[in-house]
Order: sequence, then structure tokens, then C-alpha cells
Amino acid sequence: MASAMPLALLLLLCLLVSHTHGSRRVLFRSSDDAGASPPSNAACPSIASGHSNGNKVPLVHRLSPCSPLGGDDVRKHGKAALHEILNRDGLRMRYLSEVKASNQTAPATANVMSSLPGVFSYTALAGYGTPAQQFPVYFDVSGMSNLQCKPCSSGAGSGTCDRTFDPTQSSTFTTVPCGSPDCTVEPQTSSCASGGSCAFTFRNSTFLYANGTVVTDTLTLSPSATFEDFFVGCLQVDNQYFGDDGIAIGNIDLSRRRHSLATRALLSSPPGTAAFSYCLPADTDTHGFLTVAPAMSEYSSLAGVKYLPLVTKPTAPDSDWYYVDLVAIAVEGKDLPFPPAEFRGNGTFIDNLVDFSYLSPPIYAALRDEFRRTMAKYQPAPAFKYLDTCYNFTGIDYIDLPNITLKFGNGETMDLDDRQYMYFFREHLDEGFPFGCLAFAAYPTYGYNWLGTQVQRTKEIVFDVRGGQVAFVPSRCGLR
Repeated sequence: MASAMPLALLLLLCLLVSHTHGSRRVLFRSSDDAGASPPSNAACPSIASGHSNGNKVPLVHRLSPCSPLGGDDVRKHGKAALHEILNRDGLRMRYLSEVKASNQTAPATANVMSSLPGVFSYTALAGYGTPAQQFPVYFDVSGMSNLQCKPCSSGAGSGTCDRTFDPTQSSTFTTVPCGSPDCTVEPQTSSCASGGSCAFTFRNSTFLYANGTVVTDTLTLSPSATFEDFFVGCLQVDNQYFGDDGIAIGNIDLSRRRHSLATRALLSSPPGTAAFSYCLPADTDTHGFLTVAPAMSEYSSLAGVKYLPLVTKPTAPDSDWYYVDLVAIAVEGKDLPFPPAEFRGNGTFIDNLVDFSYLSPPIYAALRDEFRRTMAKYQPAPAFKYLDTCYNFTGIDYIDLPNITLKFGNGETMDLDDRQYMYFFREHLDEGFPFGCLAFAAYPTYGYNWLGTQVQRTKEIVFDVRGGQVAFVPSRCGLR
């Protein structure tokens, strides 16, 4: 089997994969792509214009040349730095674990994200209002929908404020009044005054804190994916968060909450329809898609589809996030020495904002040790923060990588592609050698297992909420 994978800032690593004695052989061929031209606008007209094909919305990495977030400025950024990815992962996991567990109230002012520009990786264009005002947004499976709105706060710069939603220009805009059943914005903190609008303090899954008002208007993702009276939080935040470096101005909620896009899609769709699906871009030079309400019949005749039941998180049965029943991991066909109960623990969360995958410390230690055993002939490289299983592949034409398989409670197994479990890069190093790390890590504080975006790449992920399952569909994304 052959596949191509562009990987680094100055080094293009092409991976030709074949199976030898149960492992996969990877061929490295390097070329300096510093002089390569970025894709022209003609290569991504639908992304640049925001037009969609039916209910399918183009999805791009924020640093893509096709991104609507910053044009030529975005092209200068290139690939996200590893330290930024790891810091972002840590912030998100700390919030989702600690705030959810303690039900603590976030202050209205602190903003620890100001030092991590461009934290949300995958964005699309969405319209809000009548006529639609179009903005770049990201998608989150764990938080309420929100947009930055006018009037802007005193700290916002003029350039930032120009890119925010203007309620006065929409004929269908309404505010939600205090006392309304819809003025329940948990886990946010509402602060209603009698007779006023539904005000709240917003806390999302990556430490964005702001004050806002709950409103409704028309959300337009495509001509066939339009939702009237769609609830969002109109936020007043300054340019420390929504700055001039290409960050989206809001997010669309894909969780199972009452006012999320997933719930609204199901309410307006016939039986046999999934809530949504997405294919994440494999890198900054490719694009993916978000599909609203795809028919499950689209997948019934496809080969290799893995259907996994959505399960309840043991310690939070009312959670509106998406969990699957991971019960084992095998390396080269050998299961790690843990019973299913050890994997189930606090659940395995499918996340679209954490890049790498994180396991409880005992499970990760076993995976790391077995992986290192199979890679013993290669020169170790220094750890980089959470990624502690890294290698120096200087002068090597071929490397043999072990097969890694995820196993689930319903008997399904999923063999990971090397692009799903290896991270290759060169930044932060003086020498020019290919540097690769196992894209799994331990996160001892939190106890969840997290399936991040890297392990989801190359597959379409279908969230069949009504049917209680999620499907991993191969060969639907395309790498370019």
C-alpha cells in the first residue's frame, strides 16, 4: 500500500508503506520545499468563498494557504510549532478535567490563552444573521456556540472589531430574555436582571473567559444547511483573544446539548440520519470537510467502516460529550497487559481540539515500553515535553514501524496508519535530521483517555447520535 504524507517545515517526508513481518516499512525521501509555491486560489475556490457542496462545508487548518483567516499572513506561519500544540493540549485537558469535575465558576476576566495565538486548528466559514454575515469559526464537541459581537469591549482594536457580528445589521436577530427556559447556559454562569436579557459569564473548553448575552439568529452553513433561531452567546472580549493573527471569531457547538448544531440537525432530519461528520485536514496543505446531517445509508456499502457504540462516561452519566469503549491496545498483535476495566476507567473521549492522544499513565507506560522494544535499533532522541518516545532517523532510508491496533468493547478493531501515531518534525533542532515521536503521551492528572485529532486524521468520523454510535470511515478524506 502506498501513501504520501507531507510533514515538516523544510523537509517533505514521503511515506511509502508496505507490510513486512507484521510491521510497516516507511521510506523516507526528503526534498527542500522552501521554494515550493503554495496552492493557488484556484485549487481551493470553495474554501476561499465559503461555498459548500450540499450539506458539506469545507474545513481547513488555520495555517492553510486556503484558509479564510488571513490570506498571505497565514501562509507565513507554516506548520504549528510543537510547543504550541502541547501547551494548547495541556490547557484544554486541564479545563475539561478540572472545571467539569469541580463545577467551579470561572472569573469574568482572566484569559490565559493570550500567549497562544491561533489555538483552534480547524476552521470553516459560517454565516449568521439575515442577510448572513460570514465569519471564520471553529467547531467544538464540548462547548456552547458563541460569536464575538458588536459593540466591542474597550480593549478591542479597530481591526478586531471590524470582524465581529453586528446585530444591528440583521433583520432576524433577537435576544433571549431573563426568565426564559432558554436562559440556561450551563456550564456558564447566568446573571439575569429582572426584565433584562439573558446575560452570562462564558467559560469554554480552552480557558476563554468573557461576558456575553444569549441571542438567536439564522445560522447558514450552506444553502441546504440553514437553521433559524440558532442560539449563540454574543461575547464581548478584547483582542488579547480574538486578535489579528488569524483566529476565528467564534465556535459552533457540536456536543449533545439542547441548542447545539448536532441537536438542531437531528430535529430537522429524517430517521437514519447522523448528526454530523467531519474529515480533518491531514496537514496545512490539505483540506477536509464538515457534513451536517449525512445519511447513514451513504456508508452502508463501504468497506472497512468501523462502528463503535457511544457510551456513557462512568463518572459523569449526564455528560454531553462523545465517549467510546476502548478496551485494549495491541502492538504487533500483542495486547498490552491490562484488563478492559483499566482502559474504561473514566472513559475514552473523542476530541477535535486536542492534537495528540493521551492515555492513563499505566496504559501509556506499557504502550511506550512495547513501542520502544520494537524500535530498539533506532537512535533515541531527547523527549519533548509530554512526547517522551522520540527518535533520530538521520541517514536512514527505511524505518520499520510496529503495527498499533485499538480494540473496542463491541469487538471492533482499528489498525492505525503511521500518520495517526507518529509525529515528524524538525523545529527547535539545530541539525537537519528527521525527528519523529510517538504521538501518544501520558497525562497523569486527569484520568481520561483522549483520542486526539492526529489519530482521527485520514478517516471520516461520523457521529450517529440518534443511533448511539460513531463510525470511522476510511478512504473518504483524500490527502490533497
